[in-house]
Amino acid sequence: MVLFKGIGASIAIAAYLLFLYYSLQSSSYKRTEIEATFLQAWKGYAAHGWDADIYGPLSKTTSNMYGSKAKPLGWIIIDSIDTMLLMYNSTTSSSNKNLFKHELVKVESWVTRDLDYDIDASVSLFETTIRMLGGLLSAYYLSNELLLGDPTVYLNKAKDLADRMLPAFNTSTGIPYSSINLHTGASQKNHVDEGASSTAEFTTLQLEFKYLSAITADNRYWKAVEKAYKPLYEQNDLIKKYKGLVSIYTYPDTGTFRGSNIRLGSRGDSFYEYLLKQYLQTHERIYYDLYRVSVEGIKENLLSKSNPSGLTYIGEKERGLSGPLSSKMDHLVCFMGGLLAMGATEGLPISEARNQQFWDQKREEDWTLAQELTYTCYQMYHQVPSGLAPEIVVFNDKYASGIVGAWQSADGDFFIKPADSHNLQRPETVESIMFLYHLTKEQKYRDWGWEIFQSFRRHSGVNCKKSDTECAYTSITNVLSEPPSKGDNMESFWLAETLKYLHLLFQDDVDLTGLVFNTEAHPFPVIPEQNLKAHNLVTGWHL
Repeated sequence: MVLFKGIGASIAIAAYLLFLYYSLQSSSYKRTEIEATFLQAWKGYAAHGWDADIYGPLSKTTSNMYGSKAKPLGWIIIDSIDTMLLMYNSTTSSSNKNLFKHELVKVESWVTRDLDYDIDASVSLFETTIRMLGGLLSAYYLSNELLLGDPTVYLNKAKDLADRMLPAFNTSTGIPYSSINLHTGASQKNHVDEGASSTAEFTTLQLEFKYLSAITADNRYWKAVEKAYKPLYEQNDLIKKYKGLVSIYTYPDTGTFRGSNIRLGSRGDSFYEYLLKQYLQTHERIYYDLYRVSVEGIKENLLSKSNPSGLTYIGEKERGLSGPLSSKMDHLVCFMGGLLAMGATEGLPISEARNQQFWDQKREEDWTLAQELTYTCYQMYHQVPSGLAPEIVVFNDKYASGIVGAWQSADGDFFIKPADSHNLQRPETVESIMFLYHLTKEQKYRDWGWEIFQSFRRHSGVNCKKSDTECAYTSITNVLSEPPSKGDNMESFWLAETLKYLHLLFQDDVDLTGLVFNTEAHPFPVIPEQNLKAHNLVTGWHL
C-alpha cells in the first residue's frame, strides 16, 4: 500500500514521522509518571511498613494477615515484584531503572533470608494462591526472562508454599475447603454461609498450580486443581439448567450450590475469567467450550442498558435465572471488557483476529460487547466529579429510577448509594482499557487510562510533593465528597494490578498472545504443547 505520493509526499512523510515521534515520547513520559507514582507508594511502605502484610499509609500502622504476629506472608512485597520487573524492563529513565534494580535486590534478599511460610495460621487458599503463589511464580518467570537476580529463589519458595496448601484439596469431591493452616496442613470450611465455599475462589486456583506443574514436571499440582470442575458441573447441571452461570456459593462436600444468587461481581467473577484463561494458557479446547457456554448465558440473562444513554451493563440475578434482573454492578465486573476482548481475539490485534479461521459471528458479538462494557466502566469514572469510580453502582432502569438518598451521575445513567461510595484503588477498569488498547491501538483508550490515572494521583496521593518516603497513596472512603475523603489503607493490588496495567497501557510492544495474566495481574507464559505432553499434563476430566 502506498501511504504517501505526489508533490506533498515529503511533507506528509515528515509530518507522519513527527506524529509517531511525539506519540512515542508521550507514552514514554506517561510511563515515567506512572513509575514515579509506584516508587513513591513503594518507598513510603518500605520506609514505614517494611515486610508487614497490612499497611496504613497515613498512620504508618502495620499488621500481618490472619493474625500471624511473628511471620508475614509477604502480602505487599511478593505482590509487587513482577510490577517492578516489568517497569525495570521497559522504563526509559536510567534513574528509575537503577531504583528498580536496587529494590529488586533488596526484595530477593528478603525472600531468601526472611520469608518463611511455616506459619501456624489458617490462610485463605484463594487469596494466598492468587497473590503469593502467583506473585512468586511470575517473579520466577520474569527474573529468568530478564536475567536479573536468581529465579530459583522464587521457585523454591513457590514450591514450598504450594506443598503447604495441597492438603486443602483432600476432600470427598476434590473441591477444596476455604482455608488452610500452613503449619499443620489442616483445612477448614468457610466459617459462615453454612460452610459453603465461594464458587469463584475454588475455580480461581488453576492457572497458578498448573504453571507450577509445567515448570517442575510435577503433575500433583495440576491434578489437584482440576478436580473441582466435574462435581461443580455435574451436580448442578450447570450447562443445561444454569446456562453456564454459577451461584456464588457451593457446598464443598457435595458440589451443589447454596442459594441462587448469580452475579459476576464478588464471589462469582473469576470463575468465568479462569475458564478462558486456562484455554489461553494451554489451548485445551474444553475450557474454551465451557467459557463459550457461560458467555452465551451472560448475554441471554444478565445484559441490559441504562437510561438515558444506553450504557451496556451486566446485572445480577439475586433470585436465580427465573428471577428479575437487578441493575446493580460491582466495579469488579469491569474485568469483563478485557476478558471478552481476549476471548474473541485470543490476543491477536483485532485486524488480524478477524482473518483467522476461528472468527465467527459469536466472536464478533463478544468483541462489540467488550467495547461497550469497557466504555460503561470508563463512564463510571468520567461521570463522577472526582473522576474516581465507586465500589458499586446501580444503573438507572425502570426499577432503580428513584433510589432514596442515592447520588445520580452527571448524565443520569447510574446511582451511587452512600454505603457504596468508596474506592479501593481497584484495577478492573484500567485492566480492560489496557487490553482494548493493545488489541485496537485506538488512542481513546490511552486517553481514558491517563484520565483515570490522574484522578488517582490527584485524590489518593497525600504529601506527594514532598520526599518520597512521606508520600502516601491510600484508599478513598467517599468519591462523592469535595474533596474525596481518604481512608488509611493501601491494598496490595494498587501496586500489583492497577499501576501495572496502567504502565502496560503505555508500553508500545506488548504481545498478548504469549502471556496470560492471573486474576491478580501476575503474568505467566503460555505453556507449549510439547511441554504438556512431555510431562503428561492433560485435562483428566470431561462432561
